[in-house]
Amino acid sequence: MTTSESRKHYPDPIALEHAELAEYRAEFPILQRKTYMNSCSLGALSSRAMQGLAQFMETWNEWGAHAWYEIWMGEIAKVREQFASIIGAQPHEVAIAPSVSVALSSIATALDYSKRNKVVMADMDFPTLAYQWLVKERLGVECHFVESPDRIYTPPELFEEAVDSRTALVATSRVFFTSGYIQDVRSVADIAHKHGAYVLIDDYQGTGQIPIDVVAQDIDFLVTGTLKWLMGGPGLALVYIREGLIPHLQPTITGWFGHREQFKFKTREFEFRGDAARVEMGTPAVPTIYTANGGLSIVKEISVERICERTRYLTNDLIARAREKGWTVRAPQEPERRSSIVMLELDRPEDIVKELVARNIITDFRPGLLRVSPYFYNTIEENAIVIEAVAEILEHRK
Repeated sequence: MTTSESRKHYPDPIALEHAELAEYRAEFPILQRKTYMNSCSLGALSSRAMQGLAQFMETWNEWGAHAWYEIWMGEIAKVREQFASIIGAQPHEVAIAPSVSVALSSIATALDYSKRNKVVMADMDFPTLAYQWLVKERLGVECHFVESPDRIYTPPELFEEAVDSRTALVATSRVFFTSGYIQDVRSVADIAHKHGAYVLIDDYQGTGQIPIDVVAQDIDFLVTGTLKWLMGGPGLALVYIREGLIPHLQPTITGWFGHREQFKFKTREFEFRGDAARVEMGTPAVPTIYTANGGLSIVKEISVERICERTRYLTNDLIARAREKGWTVRAPQEPERRSSIVMLELDRPEDIVKELVARNIITDFRPGLLRVSPYFYNTIEENAIVIEAVAEILEHRK
């Protein structure tokens, strides 16, 4: 029996190896209507997130502004606690922001570039990361980009060649958004620290789907958000700052949530908070705080380790199916270096995405690449649906 034939005759392993995950499909209404394979753009909306949003509106209606003191500040603290437990941090090492761009802007202004003016990044990082320091080049910051040799990998030794005594910061992604490659961030951190530089990890593509321990990885700063694998929706970014660094950070942009005595409303003096929240700015989007707590609770319940096991199984199956069709897949060869981001090199991927939407199949694209991103709530059957639909679309082009 061939591999293809075996897939047609055996049931989806979600009912076997991952039986306990099958029940979670019922928590995501969109899965009953569509083949949703675009969690890397936006995690599916859960019933818990919807219930959280309803709870926010109920407390707003019941308490008005008093909800801030009685309820909402507690929900903000809950976000910090849940996120901290997922990444191996302590709640006081966690700050929140409206976006990763805002979080990076605050961190970037807190660094001293007078003696070390070099920032090292990878040319495959998401552009947001580089923008923070490119705009500071007129202030004397020097941006250096490590270039991927194949648009899939960026070996750690390339950072070793780039980092030197003038380097203030190495800022890079744990998961690259156009290849799904999982970097060895501990090796990158070791390189940075050996030369006296800090390391900042953009983990937007990884948090929730790939396990991480910020202490074991010796990370100084980590930024991520709830939009994707944490299933919390847009409007909330999460920041980790290593405990020993917190007292030394004094950003030059701030807001009232960064003040040590926030609710004393002092106008003529400012003192930073003693925890990571010193990099926070204005009032957070409380509706997203509620939806984020719903998504985070699911990740904690299942565990990132179990999620990773399931999504890696789906990813490997998806890649195998695509290669059987003769398509080029931009992905690491080693399964342990793959995230749940599968990039297919196909012509006019934006047109394929539109045609898939007409078939109730949700994917995404990047220049020259069709992106399919299964998550723990997806199935082998959905992998087959996507691949066969793409094959039909390509056949009709001939």
